[in-house]
Amino acid sequence: MDEKTAIQALDRKDRMLPLSPGRAESHGFEYERNGTLSLFAALNVATGEVLGKTAPRHTSARFVAFLTEVVSAQPRGEEIHVICDNVSSHKTDAVQTFLVDHPKVSIHYTPRIRPG
Repeated sequence: MDEKTAIQALDRKDRMLPLSPGRAESHGFEYERNGTLSLFAALNVATGEVLGKTAPRHTSARFVAFLTEVVSAQPRGEEIHVICDNVSSHKTDAVQTFLVDHPKVSIHYTPRIRPG
Protein backbone atom coordinates (compact mmCIF):
# COMPACT_ATOMS: atom_id res chain seq x y z
CA MET A 1 0.00 0.00 0.00
CA ASP A 2 1.26 3.44 -0.79
CA GLU A 3 0.09 6.94 -1.49
CA LYS A 4 1.14 9.68 -3.82
CA THR A 5 0.49 13.10 -2.40
CA ALA A 6 0.03 16.43 -4.14
CA ILE A 7 -0.91 15.13 -7.57
CA GLN A 8 -1.78 18.17 -9.63
CA ALA A 9 -5.15 18.16 -11.35
CA LEU A 10 -4.41 19.87 -14.65
CA ASP A 11 -6.45 20.83 -17.71
CA ARG A 12 -4.98 22.15 -20.92
CA LYS A 13 -5.88 25.77 -21.60
CA ASP A 14 -5.98 25.31 -25.39
CA ARG A 15 -8.13 22.85 -27.27
CA MET A 16 -6.61 19.95 -29.19
CA LEU A 17 -5.75 20.79 -32.78
CA PRO A 18 -7.09 18.26 -35.28
CA LEU A 19 -5.00 15.75 -37.19
CA SER A 20 -4.08 16.59 -40.74
CA PRO A 21 -2.23 14.59 -43.42
CA GLY A 22 1.40 14.21 -42.39
CA ARG A 23 0.90 16.00 -39.07
CA ALA A 24 0.34 14.55 -35.61
CA GLU A 25 -2.35 15.80 -33.26
CA SER A 26 -1.09 18.75 -31.24
CA HIS A 27 -2.15 21.05 -28.46
CA GLY A 28 -0.97 24.06 -26.54
CA PHE A 29 1.60 23.79 -23.78
CA GLU A 30 -0.17 25.84 -21.09
CA TYR A 31 -2.14 24.24 -18.26
CA GLU A 32 -4.85 25.41 -15.93
CA ARG A 33 -4.20 24.22 -12.37
CA ASN A 34 -7.20 22.82 -10.48
CA GLY A 35 -5.62 22.08 -7.10
CA THR A 36 -4.09 18.82 -5.88
CA LEU A 37 -5.23 15.36 -4.82
CA SER A 38 -3.69 12.47 -2.94
CA LEU A 39 -3.91 8.98 -4.38
CA PHE A 40 -4.08 5.92 -2.12
CA ALA A 41 -3.46 2.52 -3.75
CA ALA A 42 -3.15 -1.08 -2.58
CA LEU A 43 -2.01 -4.12 -4.55
CA ASN A 44 -3.33 -7.59 -3.77
CA VAL A 45 -0.25 -9.65 -4.68
CA ALA A 46 -2.29 -12.88 -4.82
CA THR A 47 -4.75 -11.64 -7.46
CA GLY A 48 -3.05 -8.62 -9.05
CA GLU A 49 -6.06 -6.47 -8.13
CA VAL A 50 -5.33 -2.83 -7.42
CA LEU A 51 -7.63 -0.82 -5.17
CA GLY A 52 -7.36 2.94 -5.34
CA LYS A 53 -8.96 6.08 -4.00
CA THR A 54 -8.32 9.79 -4.26
CA ALA A 55 -8.65 12.24 -1.41
CA PRO A 56 -8.30 16.00 -1.09
CA ARG A 57 -5.58 15.59 1.56
CA HIS A 58 -3.30 12.90 2.93
CA THR A 59 -4.26 12.44 6.58
CA SER A 60 -4.36 9.60 9.08
CA ALA A 61 -8.18 9.60 8.99
CA ARG A 62 -8.13 9.18 5.21
CA PHE A 63 -5.53 6.40 5.53
CA VAL A 64 -7.75 4.57 8.03
CA ALA A 65 -10.77 5.05 5.75
CA PHE A 66 -8.79 3.50 2.88
CA LEU A 67 -7.66 0.61 5.11
CA THR A 68 -11.34 0.02 5.94
CA GLU A 69 -12.18 -0.16 2.22
CA VAL A 70 -9.30 -2.56 1.59
CA VAL A 71 -10.47 -4.87 4.39
CA SER A 72 -14.08 -4.81 3.17
CA ALA A 73 -12.95 -5.77 -0.35
CA GLN A 74 -11.23 -8.95 0.88
CA PRO A 75 -12.84 -12.28 1.82
CA ARG A 76 -14.08 -12.25 5.41
CA GLY A 77 -11.67 -13.77 7.92
CA GLU A 78 -8.59 -13.59 5.67
CA GLU A 79 -5.32 -12.33 7.11
CA ILE A 80 -4.29 -9.05 5.51
CA HIS A 81 -0.69 -7.91 5.56
CA VAL A 82 -0.14 -4.26 4.69
CA ILE A 83 3.34 -3.14 3.73
CA CYS A 84 3.80 0.61 3.87
CA ASP A 85 6.40 3.27 4.51
CA ASN A 86 7.11 5.08 7.77
CA VAL A 87 5.20 8.29 7.10
CA SER A 88 3.70 9.70 10.30
CA SER A 89 0.07 9.28 9.18
CA HIS A 90 0.59 5.49 9.22
CA LYS A 91 1.53 5.45 12.92
CA THR A 92 -1.16 7.48 14.67
CA ASP A 93 -3.47 6.44 17.49
CA ALA A 94 -6.30 6.13 14.93
CA VAL A 95 -4.28 3.53 13.00
CA GLN A 96 -3.49 1.64 16.21
CA THR A 97 -7.19 1.64 17.14
CA PHE A 98 -8.02 0.30 13.67
CA LEU A 99 -5.51 -2.53 14.14
CA VAL A 100 -6.98 -3.43 17.53
CA ASP A 101 -10.47 -3.50 15.96
CA HIS A 102 -9.20 -5.63 13.03
CA PRO A 103 -6.91 -8.31 14.53
CA LYS A 104 -6.46 -10.07 11.14
CA VAL A 105 -4.75 -6.95 9.73
CA SER A 106 -1.02 -6.48 10.28
CA ILE A 107 1.04 -3.52 9.16
CA HIS A 108 4.68 -4.06 8.23
CA TYR A 109 6.80 -0.94 7.81
CA THR A 110 9.62 -0.69 5.29
CA PRO A 111 13.06 -0.18 6.84
CA ARG A 112 14.27 3.35 7.26
CA ILE A 113 17.44 4.21 5.40
CA ARG A 114 19.86 6.12 7.56
CA PRO A 115 22.56 8.25 5.94
CA GLY A 116 25.94 6.57 5.93
